[in-house]
Amino acid sequence: MKSAILRMLIAWACLSMGTSASAAQTTRDPGRNDGHAKSAMIELAPPPQPLDYGKIAQEAAALLSKYIQIDTTNPPGNELSAARLLREKFLEDGIPATVWEPQPGRGIVAARLHGRGHHTKALLLLSHIDVARANPRQWQVPPFSGQIKDGLVWGRGALAGKGQGVIELMAMLALKRSGVLLDRDIVFLATGDEEQGGQNGARWAITHEANLFSDAGYFLNEGGWIRQATNGRRFYAVSVTEKAPLWLKLTAQGPFTQAYAPPDDTAVTRLIRALDRLLAYQPVIRIIDPVRDYFQALGQLEGGPPEYNDVAKALHDDPEFAKKFLADPRNNAFVRDTLTPTRLSGSDEPNLIPTIAEAELDVRLLPGDNPREFEQNITKVLDDKNVKLETLLNFPAASSTRNSQLMNAITQLAQSDDARVVPTMSLSFTNSHYFRQKGLIGYGFTPIELNSAEEQAIRGANESIRIRELGAAIHRMVQLLNYFGVH
Repeated sequence: MKSAILRMLIAWACLSMGTSASAAQTTRDPGRNDGHAKSAMIELAPPPQPLDYGKIAQEAAALLSKYIQIDTTNPPGNELSAARLLREKFLEDGIPATVWEPQPGRGIVAARLHGRGHHTKALLLLSHIDVARANPRQWQVPPFSGQIKDGLVWGRGALAGKGQGVIELMAMLALKRSGVLLDRDIVFLATGDEEQGGQNGARWAITHEANLFSDAGYFLNEGGWIRQATNGRRFYAVSVTEKAPLWLKLTAQGPFTQAYAPPDDTAVTRLIRALDRLLAYQPVIRIIDPVRDYFQALGQLEGGPPEYNDVAKALHDDPEFAKKFLADPRNNAFVRDTLTPTRLSGSDEPNLIPTIAEAELDVRLLPGDNPREFEQNITKVLDDKNVKLETLLNFPAASSTRNSQLMNAITQLAQSDDARVVPTMSLSFTNSHYFRQKGLIGYGFTPIELNSAEEQAIRGANESIRIRELGAAIHRMVQLLNYFGVH
C-alpha cells in the first residue's frame, strides 16, 4: 500500500512539475514553451525498438474490456474508478499520470509522455470517460460486460470515448517502449461529463488545472474516422468544426380538471399541438465551407453525383435533387439546424390530467448560427403564451484552421495509407470547443476505419470494435505522432 501511494506521489510530481520519467531525469515547468534542458543521455538514446502490434492489439483489447466493465453512464458518470484504471496503466510503463475528482465520484486523468523538448508545442490527446445510456434489451450482449468474442470487444464506449482513449493511451505506451523520443511532449487527457456538456470534466480541467496543457498548441479529439466511399476508395474524414448544442425545454400549463370530463385544452394537448407545429418547421438551408468542400470531395472520390460539385447551387436550383438529398437525415443535418424532441413528461397516472406537461428538445445549430435568434423563431412557431421556452444547455461552436502542422501530419499519414484527407464538420458536439477557445488548433479524428454499420452503432445498440482494427488504429496513431513529433 505504501509503495502504491509513493508511486502516485512521484507521478503527480512528474506530471505537474514536468519531471521526465525516462532515464534522463530532467525537469521543466509545463507552463513554459522552452522545453527540457538538453541531456547527453537523451541525445545518445538507443535506436527505436520494433513493436509487435499483434500483441499490442491483444493488450489493448484486454484493457478496453476492463474499461468498459466500469459503468460510467452519464448521468451520473461515476468516472473515478475508470480514471484510476487508466492512471495505473500509464504508471506501469513509467509514464507520469494523475487523477482528479472534480465532484464526488467524478473523474479526470492526465498523463504526459516527455520528448526532447526542442521548443515545440505539445500535442493534447483528448477523450472522455463517460458514456451514453444503453438499453440492455436492445443488445446481443450486456452493454457493460466488455465481452471479447468473435474477434471483437463489445460494450458501450467501445468506439466512442473509451475505445478512442485506449488507442491514444496504447500509442503513447508503444512510443515509450520503443524508445522513441519526439521533439514535443504528448499529453493525454480523459475527462468525465462530456455527454452532458463537460461542466464537471473538460471545463473543470481548463478552469482548475490549465497548467497541464499550458505548453500545448494542438489537440486531437473524436469527431472523424477513416471511411470508405461507395466505390471502395478510402478517405480520412477530419472534423475542423462541429455543430453546437442548444438543448431546450418546453413547459405547457393547463387548468386543473378531471379526466372523466376532459376539456379540449389541457397542458398535454397544448404541448402536443406545440410539438406538432415545431415538427412542421424547417430551418433555412445554409452551406458552410467545410460542408461544401466535404460533398465536393465525396463527388470527386465517388465519381458523382455532379450536383455535389456545388451543393448550395443544386439545392437552390434543382427541387428534385433537393428532395432526394434532404430525405437523408445525415445530409439534412449537414445543411441546416435540426430540432428533435427527446424527452416527454406529464402525469404519473393514466387517470389524472396534469396541470404541467414538459418536453425536452435536442437542437443542433450550424456553426455561426445565433442561438437567441433561433429561440425567437421557435417562440413564434409555438405561438402559445401558455408554452414557455427554457434553455438547458448551449455553447458556441468553434473551428480550427485547415493549414497547420498537425493537418500536414494527418495528410502525410493518409498518403502513406493510400487515402485522402477530407476536412468536414462533425454533426455531434464534443469538448473540442473548450480548447479551441483557448487558442489550440485541433481536429476531430481517430485513425480507426469504420464501416457504416459500425458508425451507426456509436452510442447505439451492439457497439463493438474489431480487435484487429484496434491494433491497426494504434499503429496509425504511433505513425501520426512520429510524423508530427519528429522534425
